[in-house]
Amino acid sequence: MFTAIIALGIFALPQTAALFSGQHSWYNLGTGGNDLPCEKCHGDIAAEMNSLVSAHSGETGYGRFECDYCHRTFDLNDYGAAPSQNINQSIFSRYYYTYASGDGTGSTPGKEAHAASTVPCMYCHSGEDVGGYHMHDSNTLYCSCHGPSDGGSDYYYHGDRFYTGKSNDDQGECMKCHQLIGNYVLYVPPAGGFNLTANATDTGSRAAHKKFVLDAIADSRMEDANEACIGCHTEVGVNISWTKNTVLDFTASENETGSWTITDFQATGDNTTESSYMNNWTKSY
Repeated sequence: MFTAIIALGIFALPQTAALFSGQHSWYNLGTGGNDLPCEKCHGDIAAEMNSLVSAHSGETGYGRFECDYCHRTFDLNDYGAAPSQNINQSIFSRYYYTYASGDGTGSTPGKEAHAASTVPCMYCHSGEDVGGYHMHDSNTLYCSCHGPSDGGSDYYYHGDRFYTGKSNDDQGECMKCHQLIGNYVLYVPPAGGFNLTANATDTGSRAAHKKFVLDAIADSRMEDANEACIGCHTEVGVNISWTKNTVLDFTASENETGSWTITDFQATGDNTTESSYMNNWTKSY
């Protein structure tokens, strides 16, 4: 019996201890460029991002965004100015997370998130400014204004949050977000018109879709207003049950001089209409 058990162990242990070839070849996390490929598991998302040239996927001429750009929040530091000075401060304070990092000589344990998190679209699109700002000169190190405020070397864009491992004179990574036109670099465009950006003139007082955005913020299914952003700006399908009033009620009174007073406006009655719009990516409802 003892001999049989030993024989079984010799056969079974190698099968359990080395289940996969390559499982002891590790990705490099510590040389300034994290080479762990998100696409390894998220190939479906990579396929969407690579399928066309559009927002976030090459429309500035420098290739699609890295996964980090939308799934790790970041600091802003412009020549020592206050962090995140040009984005909505309430969004910044709620979503500025500490992620795990093996970069450099030490390591940082993740706190709110390990590798990635779901980030509000408004984290980047709640800025104050639109248009372009002039570069200092044509030979400027494009990314040297941004970087070391939270421990990163000066070649890390937005303070050690984008692990590209490229030097700060490589304009490509900056230009994926901040398109270069002539001698101007563009701000990331704010989603103004809802009173949610850092721009004091953004009142949203006439926005037809403001309630849609505010109720999306109140809903816990996605972060912040992402339901509204995705519903309008992506090819995801949308099914809506529209319940609208059908009758306008009011009171019309004429006085002895023939002047009319119209009061008590009300909308009454209701009708529900179902609306479906196909997902243009999957071609399904």
